[in-house]
Parts: sequence; structure tokens; C-alpha cells
Amino acid sequence: MFNSENPEVLVGFWSKVLGVEAHPHNDSTEHIWLFPTPGENFKLGFQRVAKKSSDSQEIHIDVAVDDLNETEDLVKILGGSHVKTSRTSSGFEWRILKDPQGNSFCIFKDSGH
Repeated sequence: MFNSENPEVLVGFWSKVLGVEAHPHNDSTEHIWLFPTPGENFKLGFQRVAKKSSDSQEIHIDVAVDDLNETEDLVKILGGSHVKTSRTSSGFEWRILKDPQGNSFCIFKDSGH
């Protein structure tokens, strides 16, 4: 669950990054859910709060992608930003990015695992 003063911004961002549709909960804008594909058990939730607390626990999401550069470009177009690129000695690369409201997440190349 993401706490946000303006969850529509995050819903728009994450729905495009993940390629999914948004569904309001009971026709409400207080809770909006993202369901990747009908019938699957995975979903992301976004919850409206009056003001984001400075002591809120930060979320951290890792997203497997087909193309790091393409996904990073999309994130930037949607208002996100690049923080850091890291690589292990074996060559595994991941990138730390931020969504439009400053929540950090990582992308890595999906190797089929």
C-alpha cells in the first residue's frame, strides 16, 4: 500500500510502468488497486492520506524488465528519475529509480528466472 496525498499520480505512473489497469475500490478514489492480469493474485494498492508522514516506512519494489534502458526512459517520461546504477562483479546490473513522489524502486533485466 502506497500512502499518498495524490494517489492518482502514482496510479498513473505505476500502471504505465507495469502495463496494468487501475481499478477503484468500490467506486472510491480513497483506495485504487492495480491488477496486472485478471485472475492473478498479485496487486498493488495506493491509499490516500491527509499528509505523507516523514517517518513512513519506505517501500522498495524490484521490477524485472526486458530492457533496462527502455524502462528507465519510460520512467523518466512519466516523471520519475534515475538515482544510481549498480553492477555485481558477475555483471548483474540493476538501477535504482524514483517514482514521481520520491518512492525508490529497482529495475533489473529479467533473465527468465
